[in-house]
This record gives sequence, structure tokens and C-alpha cells, in this order.
Amino acid sequence: MKTAQLLLAVLLTCTPVQAAVGSAPAPALAQPPFFRGDGYPAWSQMTPANAVAATQAAIMESEQRLAAIAALRPAEYTFENTFLACYKADENLRQVQGYLYHLSNVVASPAWQQALGRMHSIVAMHKSSSHAAEQVWATLQAAAQAPFMQQLSAEQRLFVQRMLTDLRHRGLELPREKRAELAAIELELRQLGSQFSSNTQAASKRWQLVITDRWALQGMPEPWLKQAAAAAQAQGLGTERQPAWLITPATAGDVVRCCGVEETRHRCWLGATSAGTALSGADNEPIIARTMELRHQLATLLGYRHYADMMAADRMMGNAERALAFVDDLLTRSKPAWDAYVAEKLKRHSRLHGSKLTAIPPWNETYVDAMLPPRQHGSHAAAITPYLPAEHVISELMKLWGDILGLHFEKLPTACLKPGVPCPADTVETWHPSVQCFAVYDTATHRHLGSFYTDLYPRPGKRSQAWSMPLQFGEGDAPHLVALMANLSPPPADADRPHLLTHADLYLLAHEFGHVLHLLLAHPELRAQGAMGAERDFLEFPSHLVESWVWEPAALARLTRHYATGEPLPHHLAELLAADRRHSLIAPHMQLLCAAKLDLELNMHWQEKFRGRSLDVAAAELLAPWQMPYTQPTPCAMRTMLHCMSEGYAAALYTYKWCEVMAADVHARFQRDGILNPATGAALRHAIFDKGGSRPAAAMFRDFMGRAPQPDALMKRYQPTNL
Repeated sequence: MKTAQLLLAVLLTCTPVQAAVGSAPAPALAQPPFFRGDGYPAWSQMTPANAVAATQAAIMESEQRLAAIAALRPAEYTFENTFLACYKADENLRQVQGYLYHLSNVVASPAWQQALGRMHSIVAMHKSSSHAAEQVWATLQAAAQAPFMQQLSAEQRLFVQRMLTDLRHRGLELPREKRAELAAIELELRQLGSQFSSNTQAASKRWQLVITDRWALQGMPEPWLKQAAAAAQAQGLGTERQPAWLITPATAGDVVRCCGVEETRHRCWLGATSAGTALSGADNEPIIARTMELRHQLATLLGYRHYADMMAADRMMGNAERALAFVDDLLTRSKPAWDAYVAEKLKRHSRLHGSKLTAIPPWNETYVDAMLPPRQHGSHAAAITPYLPAEHVISELMKLWGDILGLHFEKLPTACLKPGVPCPADTVETWHPSVQCFAVYDTATHRHLGSFYTDLYPRPGKRSQAWSMPLQFGEGDAPHLVALMANLSPPPADADRPHLLTHADLYLLAHEFGHVLHLLLAHPELRAQGAMGAERDFLEFPSHLVESWVWEPAALARLTRHYATGEPLPHHLAELLAADRRHSLIAPHMQLLCAAKLDLELNMHWQEKFRGRSLDVAAAELLAPWQMPYTQPTPCAMRTMLHCMSEGYAAALYTYKWCEVMAADVHARFQRDGILNPATGAALRHAIFDKGGSRPAAAMFRDFMGRAPQPDALMKRYQPTNL
């Protein structure tokens, strides 16, 4: 290890003493930034330069650890020095990658993006040229037949099985020249994914529409007009005497919903749906085509029929055909409710149009919907917002689930530091002043299970959307560290105004909090079998389950408090919120199912159904029975589906619906037992949350429910009578 240690000493800046992840922050030994440690990370010491250096050092360390495994003789084989050692060989490399991904999302800059690209290249080269890879694979294959295998626990055998599958997917079964080919494909796929993301996000900044005729904006609220005029003036467009109004993708939806001039709505709809198309100047269709070609090459190189089968091999579904059959079954079950929804919408539009319509212009859909009386259609979200003061909502969400699962949450003191400034005692360092940190304890034993950061509001340089990310996994009983990231309604500029969230914010926050609970509570024997060790088509189950509570009256009574009076949400508003949900559920349900079907079909049948054809035309043909009848074709959703272009959710968008089926099933048990029942919560925690990935997900679900998942509870939400 001397070479790696020397490189660490020369290239890496040591962090100052950091607080340990414990019941109270305590001093920990100094550690190199980006490498594993027992303390909270020293974010201020992490730079793009030492991220690249850490990647190189971690790879050297990995090579030496792998060489030690390869040098073992058969008589020396144990579980610890073969399979477990193989997992630990890349431990610091995984840690470096995790921190670098995280920082590139929260403090985006060209330097961080370049470091991320450099890391991808270094890792790809490592995978294709590792001198020990073939010997390690031979050792592990031989070890899988060794006598010690008969003495392993069920958890250890599952660990071995999953590791062998994972290593096959990495190409270790292939000769060296084929591994180089595989690495080249993987690198190009990552580059294509990055370009796809850039194109999609750039389109949202590139498109704009300038209106100079006030008549063209009839129906737009006065505050919106003032804001649009100010935005135009900021770009040197219009004056106070001769105003202009600037519309961007962020505000185009307001125009499509509120403007009384159809031509303006049409133009804004075109702009709002232009991302990923030629109209945006950054067409994603060639990227999708090349991605599907490369995925097929990669899958066949590894011995699979297609990429979708490869991605399903180590998941609950087992194979792509089963996943597609699941999606098609839900589409069939949902068709009556969808047809009723479409018929109702056509009837409304026909009534307002004055004649019978068989199709509607897509730019008129939300405008007409907004004109309907609230009891027939619309949203009561605005009436609920005053009951959602941010600090109360965040605090009560933790307390609510603490009561259900037997947990206690403690807010820790934090500081955002400049490089070189030591972290004060009993303080956790953060990457931004707005970030907070919470420790999580078991109520009964007072054991520290882990901590999590919250970074909840938008700012320049931070990625959009919401996500949760593991930052450190503790070994055995050691605590974990997680980040909960979101872009909720930000605090108002005027300090005298209350900081209120929307119900959509609450829904999103609960979803991500479900991921956090899953990541923090699992403490299996093997760190690799934490929450992220569960099958990928199980990972959305906890988030879908927790989000179900934001519609429950008993939960809302705790989560809500009027910012001025302190009163909880009135029962009649909770009922109206539930009615809104029942009315609006079928559309997003079908949208996601159609996207999941398209995702699977693309990755299973690219050659037969899509290659050489217009993506929009082929997709519209495939999904015709489940689409709203529009007068003008809409761009294919895949043009902007970032999830479907990333490795984790490629050919696996069905995951969300599969997990929603399981979550609705479990939620129905809570509704029978009592929505806040701690005994049911304890059973859930013991059977699922505490286990992480140490048992097959199907077995964990059966432990809690006594049977396999059933879609009945979910499908009850989409019955035509609920419209």
C-alpha cells in the first residue's frame, strides 16, 4: 500500500477535525477529503482538483486490494478475503464518486462538471485495463464452489449471488479486448446521457417569447403582467411607456392556463413543449437513437437478448417480459376509467365550444379546465397553502413518522465554512448556509441510526427537481449519512411574510423523506446490504408509501397549522383535497404508465419498432389507445425523460408503478389497522425498513403482508366512479 499512501500524502489535503456522526457531534480523526471516514464530511476542503486526485488514488488502492485477492490460493479462501474483500476494494472509489456526484449537483460550476467528466474517463479506463480483473474473477468463481460457501448465512449467500451478477454486468466474464469494448460503450453512454441532460435543461433557458401587444395577453393577472414586464425590461426590451412582456418556459404554463387569446396560448404551448426537439435547437432524438443502439450492443456483449432483460435480471421482476406484462395489465385495468375521463373532458370542451368535439387542441386543455367550477374540476391547493408554514411542516413530518416508526429526530448545529477555516466543536459542516442537519435515534434504545442533511430550496447552480442520496453507509451498527435535496417554494424576500409551502411541496417532501427513512434505518450485517442493496424496482416503495400520508385527514391534522391562527386544516378542506386527488389521479397515472411502456418497448424492441422511424410517430402509434385525442401531435415524452436516459432507471420506469402497487397495498393495511398505528409501524420497520437489502424484496413484502403484492388497492383509486 506504500504507493497509494504516498499519493494520498502528496495529492490530498487532510480535513480538519470533524464531528463524528453520533448522539452528539464529537471529535474524529482527520481524514483525506473524498475518502471514507467516521465523521461528517469537511465539504470546504473538497475541490475539483483533489476530487480527481482522490479518484486516481482510490483506483490505485483498489488495484492493490484486488491484486491481493487474485494472489490467494484455494486453501486460503474465506468469505471475508474473497467476496467481502472484493466489495471493500472499491470502497473509497465509491465514496469519491458519491461525493463528487453530490457536489456537482449542489455547487454546479464548469470546474465541477469537468472533474465529473474526468472521473468518468479515469474509472472507464480502470475498468477496461485492470490487470487483476481476470484473476479476481477466476478467484471468485472458484471461491463460489469452495467449502466455506456451505456455512454462509442466507444474507451472505444473497450477497455472493448479487456480487457475481454485478461483476458479470461489469464484463469481468469477458476477455480483455471485449472489456475494453464494453468500457468504451459505457463511456459513450455516459457522455450521451450528459448531453441529453444539457440539451433538455438548456432548452428551458433558451426559449422565450416577447409580447408587445397587451391585447394578446387578455386574462393574465396584473401581478403576472408586472413581473413579465419587469423581466422584459431587465433584458432591454420595452419601457414603462411602451411595455413588452417576456414569457419563458417557467411562465408559459401560466399563459396556457389563463390567457384568453388562443393564438398566444398556442405559441406558448409550442415553446413549453419544445425541449428536446429540433425547435429548441438541441434535438434529443439522435441521442436517443444512438443510446438505444449502444445499449443493445452492451446487452448482447454480456449475453442478454436486449438491454431491458439485462436491467431486470437482478430485480424483483426478473425479466423484461414480466415487467412489460405488468405495465400492460395496469393499462388494461385502467382503460375504463381513462375512457370515462376522456369522454368527460370532450363533453366539457364541446359544451364550451358550442359543438361536439372528437379532439381538443392541447393548448386549450388546461385553459378550459381552469374555467370550470371548482367542485367540478380544479384545485383547492391555494386554500390549503396558508396551513403549511414551512418550519412546522418539516418538523411535524419528522415527528409524525417518528411516532409511527419509533424514532426521535434532533436538529444539529451547522456551519458553512470557507476553505481552511476549522469547524467549531459540536458543529456539523455544510456545503451551503441554508443546509440543515438532523440526527435520527431509536426511541426505545436511544441508538443513533444516522443523520441527514436537508437542502430544500432553489438557488443558482443547484440542480432542479428533488432527490435523496446516501453519502456514507456505516458498518454494522455505525450510523449512516444521507442528503435530502429538493427545490420547494423558497422563503419570501420580505421577512415579514410567512414562508408557506404548497401541498405539492408537502407531497414532494414526503416522497423524499420516505427515501431518507429507508436509507437510514437499514443496519444489516453487511454494509453492502443496506437500503441501496435492495432490488432497484423496490427502492421507490418507501417513498410512495410515505407520500400516501399527505392525503390522510388524521395526518393532515398534525402536519398543518394556519400561519396566523395556529388552527389545523379544517376537515372540509381535507375532504375537498381528497376530491381533487380522486379527480386528477387518472391523468398522471396513465401518463406514467404510457411512459413506462414506451421506455420498456424502446429498450426491448428498438430494432423492430423504432429504428429508422420518427420517434414521435412510432411512439404515438404504440400508445394510441391510451392517449388524449388532440388536434395536433405532441412531442414524444422520451425526448425529455432524464430518468430513462440514466443508468439507474433505464428500462425501469415501470419501477414507480410497481412500487406504487406495493405502497398502496401496505397503505391499505394501515388504513385498516389505524393510519398512525405504532404497532403496524413497528411491524413495517422490522419486516422491511430495518432489513435494507439483506433479504429478497418479495420475501420482505410477504413477511409484512402475508402474501405477494396485489394491485387492487391501487386500482380502486382509478375507478370511473371517482371522477
